[in-house]
Amino acid sequence: MLGLPKTEDFSLGRLRQSGPHPGVVSLYPILDTALLARHGHSLLDALEAAIDGGADWIQVRHKADFDRDVVQALEACAKRKQDLILNDRADYAALFGLGLHVGQDDLPPIEARRIIGPTARLGISTHNAQQLEAASVEPVNYIAIGPVFATQTKDNPDPVVGLQRFQCRLPLVGIGGITLENAPSVLAMGIEKVAVISALWQPPYTLKSFRNNIERWQHLLNSSRA
Repeated sequence: MLGLPKTEDFSLGRLRQSGPHPGVVSLYPILDTALLARHGHSLLDALEAAIDGGADWIQVRHKADFDRDVVQALEACAKRKQDLILNDRADYAALFGLGLHVGQDDLPPIEARRIIGPTARLGISTHNAQQLEAASVEPVNYIAIGPVFATQTKDNPDPVVGLQRFQCRLPLVGIGGITLENAPSVLAMGIEKVAVISALWQPPYTLKSFRNNIERWQHLLNSSRA
């Protein structure tokens, strides 16, 4: 038994305090294990490169089976960065004390919160204004909205939301088709963090170039909001 807390223990006021400070904009790298495998890099090495590049929030996304090798790699990553965010899997997030990100078709936020506890960071994906409004009253720390632009990261992406300005009491993360060229326009939507997956990997697809790209993105986001 995990000793799950009661839902009543969570208040949105307390959760909002754990999000980014007002006016702070930074990169939110997502480490997709399938993409890393194509470039020949381990999850832990990519995590180290992201941390060296100055990334704060970092998400791990693994859509295949959680076999022994994956679990061991995740455990090593959790030891390196305790506030790492795991995509979808509340069970492993609770096991290793990680944050969690859920989608519209995943575990409901209220159940996810019961599993991961009151202090772990919890985020949810939304794809339109109605989902965003509904998510704003859930026990989450932040809300992702997207895809902002067309993306090839997912096989069946949701409709593009475009450059709308969204109002929300919780920190917003923009995701989907965001590049160095269009990132400044995304910030005008009221976005506090920008989530990026494949755009961080450019030729020659080395860990050094990945780390350097993270530094470039951080500089761009900070200078665009300044």
